[in-house]
Amino acid sequence: MKTRWCTFLIFLIISGFIPSAVLYAQLPSTRQDTTPLSDQIEEITITAFRSPYNIFNTPAPVNLLQPEQLESGDALTPIDALNRIPGILMHHGTFNTNRLTIRGIGSRTPYGTNKIKAYFGEIPLTTGDGETVLEDLENSAIQRVEVIKGPSSSLYGAGLAGVLLFHPKTVVKDFVQNKTTVASFGTFKNTLSAGVSANKLQIYTLGALLSSDGYRENNSTNRGNLLINSIYNFSDKSNLQFLVKATKMKGYIPSSLDLDTYENNPESAAQNWASIKGFEEYTNSQFGASFNRFTLNDGKISVGVFGSIRELDELRPFNRLKESSDYIGWRAYIQKVIATEEFRLVMTTGAEMFRETYDWQTFNNDNDQLLSDNREKRQYENLFVQLESNIKERVFISAGLNGNLTRFKYTDHFTENGDQSGNRNYKPVLSPRLGVNVLLNHENSVFANVSHGFSTPSFEETLMPEGSINPDIKPESGWSFETGFRTQITNRFKLSTSYYRIYIDNLLVAHRTGEDAYVGVNAGQSVHPGFETEFTWVTITHNRNPLLTLYGSATLANYHFNDFVNLGNDYSGNILPGTTKETFSFGTKLIPVKNLSINGWYRYNGEMPVDDANSTFSDAFGLTNAEIRYEGKKDNFKFDIRGGVQNIFDIHYASMLAVNAPSFGGNPPRYYYPGNPRNFYISILIGLTGNNTP
Repeated sequence: MKTRWCTFLIFLIISGFIPSAVLYAQLPSTRQDTTPLSDQIEEITITAFRSPYNIFNTPAPVNLLQPEQLESGDALTPIDALNRIPGILMHHGTFNTNRLTIRGIGSRTPYGTNKIKAYFGEIPLTTGDGETVLEDLENSAIQRVEVIKGPSSSLYGAGLAGVLLFHPKTVVKDFVQNKTTVASFGTFKNTLSAGVSANKLQIYTLGALLSSDGYRENNSTNRGNLLINSIYNFSDKSNLQFLVKATKMKGYIPSSLDLDTYENNPESAAQNWASIKGFEEYTNSQFGASFNRFTLNDGKISVGVFGSIRELDELRPFNRLKESSDYIGWRAYIQKVIATEEFRLVMTTGAEMFRETYDWQTFNNDNDQLLSDNREKRQYENLFVQLESNIKERVFISAGLNGNLTRFKYTDHFTENGDQSGNRNYKPVLSPRLGVNVLLNHENSVFANVSHGFSTPSFEETLMPEGSINPDIKPESGWSFETGFRTQITNRFKLSTSYYRIYIDNLLVAHRTGEDAYVGVNAGQSVHPGFETEFTWVTITHNRNPLLTLYGSATLANYHFNDFVNLGNDYSGNILPGTTKETFSFGTKLIPVKNLSINGWYRYNGEMPVDDANSTFSDAFGLTNAEIRYEGKKDNFKFDIRGGVQNIFDIHYASMLAVNAPSFGGNPPRYYYPGNPRNFYISILIGLTGNNTP
């Protein structure tokens, strides 16, 4: 533990204070920096609550990722960038095995991500039963990411943990560029993107191919992505947007390891998965289209439709799974604005409808005999209304209410072991939210937020062991209370801090009844108190250009069971598995000469319990990364080369936990996914831009 803290302190001194002192000594001592804030730290507008807000005035806990943060590191997935946001912990097992948690919510999901809502433009990335896949997203195609932390159902429906809004890139001027990345473990990625902006039409396209052998056995991955995002402007006040996203992926699965194998042979795969060369292969196509009309005083009418088709084939030690799913939905809202010299009121009301059909079958690995044949029809409706007001540009108030109705219809087409068909209709759920932000002066603001959220169980969790419907299971629901402070000092420093408490009722517990079978029950309550802070500091500037920027974030939390008795065991007071009491990150960006930058960042993750009983904990770890980048531009030609090393000190750590993993056949439980050892990457981007102006 002391060694990790010493490593962090050494990194802090070398990357931050020493360059700062040297650069400061080189600058003229008489120079006074009167650079406006907008020239040093960009003023940022977010649209997470439909209306545009300066992030400094937002009456809610919202964080933002910019392209520079998404592009740092090997940038193969958004995982590293998301892990820099306080309150977020992204468990990363392989390219196709990940789990995102926000403020500890979702940490007990056996595999994958649920209890959040995620959108890529107008396209929902979250399925009808709450599962979300984020690892397919291309960082190069993302303009920015807005993250609403904590219950956010008032506008987006079932999303107890929060909402992630991925905004796709659009075109400002004609361009074409190619980016090639070569990295450790036989990793190669090529991304070709182009954009056209002509008269009323803008089209952005991207194609990407990724292949990797992986650090571990049975760990190779091949993935292809295609994206088209277009906007047609009928006039200054109306446009039509169309977005298509397609992915084809095949990834072999090394699975998790027991403690002894994790410590002594981490590059190996779990024996049962390696012996059959288990894999996951799927294609996923999604689309979204929306018509937008801007009205008086920046009001808006928006109508959108979205859909998806997905096919999956997964070979597992216990059976072979084949899935097919498709969904269709629409979203519409009207925004009315009433404005005077001292007062502005925005009312937004709308609806979202979602219909999904999900078919899955399992087969015997030896003879392809059918073991199960199922169909689910999932549907929900959200009705929402939101009122926003600002008074003399000092007090910002936002209040919202969402009504949700969710239904599942299950048909069992394999009735040899009995017909398990049934319906599950949940009672309507009302989720309110109230947020207030007060500008104390042009440098300081405070905010408070109260919000309600919920997450419905998956249909599998509603089934009893014998297959009948459990009529008593309820959605998880929670209330969040938060207050925070934001400041902008000396025009180059930004700091935000907040304290929150989230109370979760009807906690869903997944009881494993077999290697691939779970039963859900409502078993108690959890409490999620925490303190978060983050800062950005342009410490040294020259001729209005930043020379040294420091940034960092930290989360101190104690996510624990408040009242939780499961199978006769009282876990009240225990820490939620897969969560930690402390995480922090720190980074620096140094620009010693024009076009050259040196970046370094460090992330610390405290120890985490592996199960509800807190019987054992994974070790704490700290990862140090560094990158050097050169950007060049001459006329319309752009050149960008960067190279870096990740996990510089070759730390052995668990990048993901399979929480509450069972023990079968007398074998020890397999909790641990080993993280990558020291690894390297280099990427080269070349591009051409047109002469047309924005």
